[in-house]
Amino acid sequence: MRSSLLFTLTLGLAAFGSAEPINTAQQILTRPDSVKEIMLRVADYQERDFGGQIRTDWKAGTYYSGLYAAYQATGDEDFRRQAIAWCENADWELSENHFFADDICAAQTFLDVYLDEKDPEMIADTVAALEPYFTQETIRREQLGHAVWRDESRPFTGRNVWWWCDSLYMAPPVLTRLYSATGDQRYLDLLNDFYWDTVDFLYKEDDGLFARDETYFDKKTPNGNPVYWSRGNGWVYAGLIRLLDHLPEDDPHRQDYIDLFVEMTRALVDLQQEDGLWRPALNDPDWKPSKESSGTSFFTYGLLGGINRGFLDKQAYLPVALKAWEGLVGCINTDGRLGYAQLVAGGPAHVRPSDSIDYAHGAFLLAASELYKMDLDNQDFAALEDPYEIKTLARDGVWTWFNDERVLYDGAGLYIGSIDSEGVSRIDYYSTILTQSPFAYQPMPLSSWKSKDDHNNPAIIELETGDLLAAYSKHHLEPVWYTRHGKKKGPDNWRTVEWSEEQAIEAPAYTTYNNLVQLSEENGRVFNFMRVIGWNPTLVLSEDNGKTWSEPIELVRSGNDRTRPYVKYSNNGQDRIDLIFTDAHPRKDHENNVYHMYYQDGAFHKSDGSLIRTLEDIKEQPLVPSEATLIYDGTEAGRGWVWDLEYDENGHPVVAFINSVDNEIGNDLRYRIARWDDASKKWTQRQIAYAGTHLYDREEHYAGGIAIDPQNTDQIYLSTDVDPATGKPNATGRYQMFRGTYQDGSWTFQQLTHDAQVDNIRPIVPRDHDFDKIALWVRGRYTTYEDYDTAIVGILEKSDSD
Repeated sequence: MRSSLLFTLTLGLAAFGSAEPINTAQQILTRPDSVKEIMLRVADYQERDFGGQIRTDWKAGTYYSGLYAAYQATGDEDFRRQAIAWCENADWELSENHFFADDICAAQTFLDVYLDEKDPEMIADTVAALEPYFTQETIRREQLGHAVWRDESRPFTGRNVWWWCDSLYMAPPVLTRLYSATGDQRYLDLLNDFYWDTVDFLYKEDDGLFARDETYFDKKTPNGNPVYWSRGNGWVYAGLIRLLDHLPEDDPHRQDYIDLFVEMTRALVDLQQEDGLWRPALNDPDWKPSKESSGTSFFTYGLLGGINRGFLDKQAYLPVALKAWEGLVGCINTDGRLGYAQLVAGGPAHVRPSDSIDYAHGAFLLAASELYKMDLDNQDFAALEDPYEIKTLARDGVWTWFNDERVLYDGAGLYIGSIDSEGVSRIDYYSTILTQSPFAYQPMPLSSWKSKDDHNNPAIIELETGDLLAAYSKHHLEPVWYTRHGKKKGPDNWRTVEWSEEQAIEAPAYTTYNNLVQLSEENGRVFNFMRVIGWNPTLVLSEDNGKTWSEPIELVRSGNDRTRPYVKYSNNGQDRIDLIFTDAHPRKDHENNVYHMYYQDGAFHKSDGSLIRTLEDIKEQPLVPSEATLIYDGTEAGRGWVWDLEYDENGHPVVAFINSVDNEIGNDLRYRIARWDDASKKWTQRQIAYAGTHLYDREEHYAGGIAIDPQNTDQIYLSTDVDPATGKPNATGRYQMFRGTYQDGSWTFQQLTHDAQVDNIRPIVPRDHDFDKIALWVRGRYTTYEDYDTAIVGILEKSDSD
C-alpha cells in the first residue's frame, strides 16, 4: 500500500448535537479527500500489522470486505490489489468448517471480486462449500465452533446454525452474493428460512435490539438492564446493508429486511452517547463506560449505507452519522490505528485506548466508503439545515399545556415558565434584543421545593402595574398553591427581575394547574383558574394584584370527584374570558365532548351571548357541561381533548383540539380546528391534520400538541409523529414540529424539525408578539410526565425590515 498523505486535520473535535448546526471543521472532516486520506492511513496500518500473515477467518474476512469496499467507492487500485492479493494467497478457499458462519465470512470478498472479474475459479470453493446446506437435516454441535447449546445435535434451522447474532453478518451476505453470482434461487430460500427463524429467536422487538445468544435472554447488567452488546448488534445492522445490496427488488422478504433495519436504526440512535460513539453495553453505558469503536463503526456504516440506499431520511439521520464519524476519527492515532476497539469476546467488555484489531478496521473502511460515496459539499450541508434557526431558550425545562400563560413576551424578551429536571418550578428569561449583555439569558428559580412533574410549571402574567405575577402548584400533592411577584429592573437591554418571597396559599383540597388572567375593565381584578375542589375547575380572585385571594369557587362539575373536566382559557385583557372544556379526561369518558362558554360582566354566557348563570349563582351550584355550547360531539369521530384557544381578527374564538378515532387506544389521534361564526351563531369544526400516536402508554391521549398563533389564527404549529397531511409514518418515528398555514380553503404544512434522536412536542405561541413566525416547544427525551430530559427551544423570526 502506498504511503498516505499527511493528514493535518485536528482529531477529536467537539461533538455536535441534533439541535446544533454542522460547523466548518466537521464539513472538512467529511470531504471526500479527507475521508480517503483517513482510509489510506487505516489500511496502511492494518497491512503493516498483518506482517504478511494470511488468514481466512472472520476477522480478516471482515477487514478485506471493508478494503474491497474502499476500492469500489474510490476506484483506488491499491485497495483492489491488496484485497485480491489476499484472496489469491488464500487460494480463494474457505476454512474447513463450512456450517460455522464465521468460517464462510471470507467468501464475501471472494464474491465481491468475482462479481467484478467474473472468473469462476474465484468462487468454486465457496459454491462447493455451501452445497451441503441444501441436504442437511440436523447439525451436530461440534460442526458449529463454540455453540452455546449443549445438545449433541439439533434440527438444521436458523436458530440452531446461526445461534449467535454475529452470524447474521457472517453468512447472509454470502448467500445473497451467491445468488447474484449464480442466479440459484436456493440461496435466497435458505437465507429467508434461516434468517427469519434466527430473528424470531434472538430479536427483542420491544427494544429493537438483538440478544447475543440464548444465554443472554435472562442476563442483566449490574444496573438491572437487559444485556445488549454493541458489536453484536453492529454485526446484525451492518449485515443487513450487506445482504440487501444483492437481494432482488422482488424478493418477498425484501421489505421485511428493510423494516427490521429501520426498527434497529430507531433503537440505536437513541443510545448514541454525547461523544458520537456507542458503549460496549448499548443500553447501559455506565456499566462499561469507555467508548467503543468496532460497534460504532458498524453503526456508522449502517447509517450512511441506509441513507445512500434510500432506507433512511438524509436530513434526519446524516447528522447522527456524522457525529459518529467525527467520534471515530478521534479514535485514530497518527499512524492509522483505530483504538478503543473491543477485542474478541462474546459480549460487552471493557475497552482500552490501545485496543485495536483487524475487523474494527474493516468496519471502519465500510463506513468510510459510504461516506466517500456521498461526496458531500457545502450545498449538501445547507440542505440539512432546518428552515428556521431553532434557538435554545431555556436549557432545562418542560411543561404541560394546562398552565397558562406559560410564556410571556413583553417586547424585549421572553419569560418562559417550566419545571426543570430537578423538579424546580422556574422562569427563564431570554432577551430578544440583539445586544451584548450578561443578562440576555437568566434562569429564575421560583419554587422553594422540588417535585419533578410536568404539571408543576408556573403560569405568568404581566400585571397592569408592570410587575410580573407567577402562580404554581405541586401536582395534587398538597392543599397549597404558591405565588411570587417580580419587579422588572433596568432598561430593556439590561433586564433583571427582583422576585418577592414565595407566598404559600392554603386551599380546601389538593391543587394543580394555574391559569392567570387580569381584566382591566373589572378594576384590574386577577383571576386564577385552577383545579382544586373535587378535582374540578376552580376559580380564585384577587382585587389587589395577587396579594390576597378570595375563597375558591367550583366552576364546573361533571360526574364524581374523579371525572375532571379539562379546560383551556383565553382572554382579551379587558372584559372577557373564554373557556373551552371537556366532560372529563378522555380515558374516563368514551365520548368526551368539547364545549365553549365565556365570562363577561360577572356572568357566564353561551357562545351566542345568551346568559348561563352569574358568578354569584355558580358559587351556590357549579355549572355542568351541558349548560355551555357544544362545539364537538365525541360520538362524531372519537373522544376529544382541548389544546388551544385564541381570538381571530374579529375577536371571535378559534379552538384547537384533538379527537381519538380509535377511542381508548389513542394510536390514531387527529387535530381539529373550530371557529365561531357570529353571523350564523354556530360553530364550524373540521379535522385539519393527523396527530399520530400518543406519547406514551398510560396516557393514550397525550398528543404532540398544537398551538394557534394569536396574531394570525390562520397559522398554527403542531407536533406529530406522522405526516400531518396524510397520516403516513414519518422517517424517524419521532415527534416533529410543523408550521401549518390556512389559505384558499386548505391547510399546508412545513416541517420545522428533522430530529432522529429527540422529540419536539407541546408548542405554544406567546400572545401580543411582533414576530413573523414565533413558536416555543419542548425538545428532548420525554418518557412520562415524571421522567424527562428536555429543554425549551423555538423559532423567533422577524422580517429584515424589522
